[in-house]
Amino acid sequence: MLTWLERDARMVLCCMSMLERAVAEAYARALRGEADPAIRAALTFISADSEKHARVLEALASGAACRRDECQGLMGTAWGREMEAAERVADLRGLLAGYDDLLSIESAAGEEYSAQIFLKAVESMGSIPSALAHDLLRMISEDEGRHGRLLSAIRDRSAALGLGGRQRRRSSAGS
Repeated sequence: MLTWLERDARMVLCCMSMLERAVAEAYARALRGEADPAIRAALTFISADSEKHARVLEALASGAACRRDECQGLMGTAWGREMEAAERVADLRGLLAGYDDLLSIESAAGEEYSAQIFLKAVESMGSIPSALAHDLLRMISEDEGRHGRLLSAIRDRSAALGLGGRQRRRSSAGS
């Protein structure tokens, strides 16, 4: 039988998995139609990493099932705003607009930073089952820091290219 601490830690991991998957999908939507190869590569990298994180967190949650309303209650309003922000991203412009919104750091890049906080919280609960699981959470946290730096670089490159967030691909037939 699980203690309440183990159950809550598994729920936190399940909720983080849900958020990582939503963020992975947001990055995948943001790269659609983006012509700059460096921006496409960076968004692809972050999206694939976030999907990998979702699968790892899901495995660490050991079969825990969570619903969005449960996660909202457990993780708080910042988690809910991050889910909503991820779901609103339709393209790179939307991702960058969320990143630049000073009133809501939880949007766009917020997940990259709050994920580190939530992972540290799970670690502090003392219910990480092994040194291997601890290492996996630490690695995810380190990845999140890299994602934040990549998002800043994407924002800077978009501005330097004057893309305004999105550039249409040229068709090879029409050029």
